[in-house]
Amino acid sequence: MSRITRRDALAAAAGLAAGLATGAARAGRAPIPFGSAAQIETFRSDPRYREALRRYCSVIVPMNDLKWEALRHDRNGFDFSGADELVGFARQNGQALRGHALLWGMALPPWAKEMSTKAEAERELIRHIETVVDRYKGKIATWDVVNEVIAHEPTLDNPYRDTIWQRLLGPEHIEIAFKTAARVDPKARLVINDYDFEDPDPRIAVRREVALRIIRRLKDKGIPVHGLGMQAHLYGERAIDSHGLQQFMLALGKLGVDVEITELDVIDWKLPADPATRDRAAASLVATFLNAVVSARQPKAIVTWGLSDRYSWIEETFPRQDGAKARPLPLDTEYKPKPMMTVLDRYRRGTA
Repeated sequence: MSRITRRDALAAAAGLAAGLATGAARAGRAPIPFGSAAQIETFRSDPRYREALRRYCSVIVPMNDLKWEALRHDRNGFDFSGADELVGFARQNGQALRGHALLWGMALPPWAKEMSTKAEAERELIRHIETVVDRYKGKIATWDVVNEVIAHEPTLDNPYRDTIWQRLLGPEHIEIAFKTAARVDPKARLVINDYDFEDPDPRIAVRREVALRIIRRLKDKGIPVHGLGMQAHLYGERAIDSHGLQQFMLALGKLGVDVEITELDVIDWKLPADPATRDRAAASLVATFLNAVVSARQPKAIVTWGLSDRYSWIEETFPRQDGAKARPLPLDTEYKPKPMMTVLDRYRRGTA
């Protein structure tokens, strides 16, 4: 995997400036809806956060409040309080909604981790999806039906992540989830969401092939699947495999499915310490990634996993050795736009 030095970062910054000038000078493509995942705790406590969501986003994703852990504190009940609040905000402001996620092997309540039979797992999965999708039918237009089902290091013979669902139901858990969501809301867009599709690495090539095979199998069985969500947690020190991404986009197009960017941010733990240099390098990386995707396919949406550096999972999960605060998102800690926001603006305004 390629490493980015300070010299690389400065060169990238110069390239970004030139690219922005060129993009501004030529006719752009159609605008791509832009949005962010929203944290309910921050949404409730920080008025500047709410205003940023209102100002910049045409798409809102409840970050955690539609996951099993938030909805299903116990087996018999559902707690929709957080999700309802974010859905209400988005609808009040004319923003589209993405639902994340109906099935995931993580963020499960303790009782779900203790399921022990195929019948029990299937019953609870169907009940969950029926209840959640029915509640937001006509409100949430797009669902991440299954999230992160591909193994981190898959092989073509062993492609699936080891989860309670895979252990009890096998690959059928994916089919059950999509069929149930489609039955409850036939008008919803149904997406398979996963990560690590953008690096020039043999492991990534296998992940792309596994995703194509999962989608092809669903299609062959007549099960509705409308898109692939690429999380795009981009590592600042890794190169983007532009050619590989373009070929992947074309292969998805042949299968008749759309593409969405669903959790975009930059893991900057190994970028240079200087904040301005880091911000420009991160923006250049995002521009390279989006250019590769959009040159082959127009995404249905571009969604960042958070909006402001004030609130992000990156700092805790990928801490910098110099102790500096992570800068993974398009707005800084004071909600001022960074170079990454300039890049994203080109796509959301159709000037890229």
